Amino acid sequence: MQVGIVVGNIGFVRNLFEKFNRTFGFIIDFGMMCYMFALGIEMDPYILLQKPPRHVRVAYPGICITILLGIIFSPFVSYFPNRDKILEFTTALSLLLASTGSPVLTRLLTQLKIGKSDIGKLTIAAAMYSDFFCYFLLSICYIIVPLPEACDDLTFDTKTKKKIRMGFVVLGEVLFTLLVSPFFMNWVGNENPEGRHMKGPHLILSLAFVVLMCASSSLNGFSPLLSAFLVGVCFPREGRVSKWVITKINYLLNTIFFPIFFLWVGFEADLRHFEAGNINTWTQILMLIVLSIIGKVSGALVSGATEGFRWPEATAVGLLLTTKGHLHIYLAVKVVNPYA
Repeated sequence: MQVGIVVGNIGFVRNLFEKFNRTFGFIIDFGMMCYMFALGIEMDPYILLQKPPRHVRVAYPGICITILLGIIFSPFVSYFPNRDKILEFTTALSLLLASTGSPVLTRLLTQLKIGKSDIGKLTIAAAMYSDFFCYFLLSICYIIVPLPEACDDLTFDTKTKKKIRMGFVVLGEVLFTLLVSPFFMNWVGNENPEGRHMKGPHLILSLAFVVLMCASSSLNGFSPLLSAFLVGVCFPREGRVSKWVITKINYLLNTIFFPIFFLWVGFEADLRHFEAGNINTWTQILMLIVLSIIGKVSGALVSGATEGFRWPEATAVGLLLTTKGHLHIYLAVKVVNPYA
C-alpha cells in the first residue's frame, strides 16, 4: 500500500498507469468475487431458522444500534450532498458500518493468541454473524434499489418488473445451490476418495457449477460480489471438494491477490484530492469512526448486561467488532473512482 501511495502520486507514473487501469480493475473485481465466495462459505445460513445462540445475541444489539445511528446522524454530515436517493445511500452506508471484517478480526485475534479463548471464540463468531446478516440485508436492498444504476442517474427508478425478475432469479439461485450442491459435491467426493488425486474432469465440473451459480443472477443485473457471497453461503462446507476449493482460493488470495489489491488501493489514494484544509473532511472521517464505535460498544454493553458479561469485557468485544476489512476498502475506492 505504501508503494502504491508513493508511486501513484508521481504524475507521469499515474498517467502511464491509467492506460492499464481498466484491466487492473478487472483483476481486482475477480479477486473480490473469490474473496466474497470464500467469506460466504464460512457462514451457516440455517442459523436464521434456529433459536439465536449466544454469539448471535451478542451481535444483534450492535448491528441494530449502529444501523439506527447511521441512518439518523450520517445525513447531517453531507456524505451525499444530493438529497435524491438519500435514504437508499444512507441505509447502504449504515449496513456497511454495522458489518465487521471477520477475516481480518480472526487473523488479528489469532496472532494475539486469544482466538481460542472464550472471549476470542465469541467475538469471532459474533463478527461472522454480523457480516452474514448485514450482507444478507444488503443483498435484499440491492434488489429493491440497484445502487450503481442509481449513482449513475439520481432520478433513476428501477422498473417493478425488473425488481421482481431479479428477486426471483436470486431466490432461484439460492434455493438451487442450497438443494442441489450437496448432492453434486457428495457425488464428486465419492468419485474421488481421500488419498487419491482428484480427477481433472470432476474439478472442472465443480468449478463450472460454482461459476454458473454466481453468474446466473449477475446476468440479470444483480451485484457479482453479493451473488458470489450468497452462493458461498449456500455451498456445503464439508466434503473434499469444498475443502479443496477453500484451500485454493485462500492460497490465491494470500499469495497473489492481496499484494496486488493493496498496491491498487495505495495507487487509487490520490492525495491531490484529499482536502486536508477543509474541516468537513475531518468531520466526515471522525463521524464514521464515532458512529461505529458508539454503536458496537453500546450493543456489546446491552448484550453484556443480558448475557452476564462484565463491562470491561463487553467494551472490548464492542471495540473489536468495529474492525473493518477488505470489502469496505474496496467499496470506498469504487465510490471515489467507479471505473477503477
